[in-house]
Amino acid sequence: MRNDGRIPIIIGVTGHRDLREEDTEILKDAVRNAVRSVQGKCPHSDIAVMTGLVEGADQLCAETALEMGLDIISVLPMPIDEYAEDFAGRPLEKLYELAERSAKTFIADRMEPYTEGRDYLYRQAGICIAGSCHILMALWDGAPGEPGGCGTAAIAGIALRNSNRAAGEQLRHASGAVMQIVTPRRSSEEKDLTAGKMILHGDIGFCEKIIKDTDSYNKDCMRLMQSAADRNPENTVPPEKGAGDTDEKLKSVYDASDQLSIINAVRHRRTLIGLSVCATVLAVAFLLYDEVDWHWMILLCGIMIVSLFAINAVTDRTRFHARYLEYRILAETCRVQTYLRTAGSRCEAAAIMPWSLQVAVPWVGKALSAIMAGGEVCGKKSILDMWILNQRDYHRNALVRTETQLKRNDRIIRIALIFTLLIYLAAFLFEILCGGMFGAEVRFSPEVNAVIRTVIKVALGAFSAGTLFANNYYGKQALPDVIDDHRKMALLFEEAGHEIAEKGETEPLLIRIAEDELEENANWYAYQSKHEPDLGI
Repeated sequence: MRNDGRIPIIIGVTGHRDLREEDTEILKDAVRNAVRSVQGKCPHSDIAVMTGLVEGADQLCAETALEMGLDIISVLPMPIDEYAEDFAGRPLEKLYELAERSAKTFIADRMEPYTEGRDYLYRQAGICIAGSCHILMALWDGAPGEPGGCGTAAIAGIALRNSNRAAGEQLRHASGAVMQIVTPRRSSEEKDLTAGKMILHGDIGFCEKIIKDTDSYNKDCMRLMQSAADRNPENTVPPEKGAGDTDEKLKSVYDASDQLSIINAVRHRRTLIGLSVCATVLAVAFLLYDEVDWHWMILLCGIMIVSLFAINAVTDRTRFHARYLEYRILAETCRVQTYLRTAGSRCEAAAIMPWSLQVAVPWVGKALSAIMAGGEVCGKKSILDMWILNQRDYHRNALVRTETQLKRNDRIIRIALIFTLLIYLAAFLFEILCGGMFGAEVRFSPEVNAVIRTVIKVALGAFSAGTLFANNYYGKQALPDVIDDHRKMALLFEEAGHEIAEKGETEPLLIRIAEDELEENANWYAYQSKHEPDLGI
C-alpha cells in the first residue's frame, strides 16, 4: 500500500481449516480468478488481501496473494506466540513466515462485549476482516453456522449484513457482498460439492459501485501525482509500496482528496459560467434574429444550442460536481479521523458517519475503514488549539467572507434588475410621450418608431437574460445555506471550547463533536448535491 493518496481495495478472507489435499490447486486457481475479477474492476488501485492466517483457507489465500505480487494484511485474534499454540507442524511454520511477509500485522480490536474463550477472540478477528474489506472471499461449503459463532458462515453473515458494529455505534447500510468459493471439508459427509465453483452472495452491484467509485478516485490521484511530477520532475519521489503508518496514510489521502476537491470545484464553477453565458447569448441572439432581422444570428443560436448540449454532455461524463462533493466529504472525514487519533481516541470516523452519507457516498466509509485497519493510537495530545479553536476561528472568518460574497452577488443582481426596470420605464415613457399611447401625439415616423421599439426590445431582452444569468449562476452556490452552516459550526466549536475548559478533553465529548461535524458535512452534501449544473438554468 502506497502513501500517494490512493485507497487500497481490500479483499477479506474467511474459510475452513480442514481442506481436502486434492482440492489445493483447484482452490488456488479459484482464488486467483476471484482476485483477478476484482482487479478487472479497479485497474488503478492496489489490491490487498486481508487474512487471519488460520490454517487451511486463510494460509492458502495468503500464499496465493503473495504469489500474485499482492500485499497481505494479517489480522490476528491474539499475540502471535499465544496464537501459535493452535498450530502445529507446517501450518505453524507458515504462520510465522506469512506474518513476517505481511505488509501489516495487528491484533484485532474487541468489537463485542468480552466473553471467556478463544472462540470470542477468533470472532473479533473475523468481524474486523468483514468490516475492513471491500468484499469478502469465503472458502466455504455453504453450510449454515452457529449464531454468534466464529466460523466461516458466521463471518460471511456479518459481512452480508454489514453488522460489524460495536455497541452504540451508528447503524450501517446492509450492502455487503461475499464471493463464495465452494470448498468441501475433510470432516464433512457432503460429497457432491464442486470444489472451486464461484457463488456470489449479497448486493454485488452495490459492492461493485463502491469499488468502481474508489478506483475512479485512485485514477484521479494518479493524474494528480503525474501533474505534480511534470511540474517538478526533480523533486518527485514515487512512494514505496508498503511504506508509512496509518497517520501518514491519512495525511496523504487528506492532501490528495483536498486538492482534487478544489480542482473539481473550479471545474464545476466554470461549467456553471459556461452554461449561463451560453443561455444568455442564445436569448440575445434570438432577439436580434427576431426583432432586427439579422438573419445570420440564427447561426449563433445554433452554435449556442450545440454548446449547451456539449457542456451538459461533458458534465455528465466527467462528474465534476459529484467529484467535488464526494472528495470534499472524504477530505473532511479524514480530517476528523486525524483529530480523533491525535486526541488518543480509538473511535473510527467511519463508525459514526451519518446514515445519509453512508447511503449517498458509501465508498468514503469503506475507504476510511480500509485506511484505519490496524491503526494503533500512539500517545495523546491536546486538540483544543489545533481542532476546536482552529475550527471556531475558521468558521467565523468563513462566515464573514461568505456574507460579503452574498452581499456582492445581491448587488450584481440588483443592478441588473435596476437596469431592466429603467429600460422598461424608458419604453413606457416613449409610448406615452412619442408612441401615441393614450392618444398622445406620434412624434416620429413609423419607420423611426419601429427602430426605437426594436432597440428597446433587444435591450430589455438582453438585460432580462442577463438578470436570469446572474440569478441562476449565483443561486447555484447555495450561499445562504453555507452561511447558516458556518454560523452553526462556529457556535458548536465555541461551546465545545467552553466544555473542554470546564471538563477536559473527554472521549465522549470528542466523539460527540466529531459526530456533529460529520452531521454538518452531511447537511452540506445534501443541499450542494441539489445544485448540479443542468440545461434548466
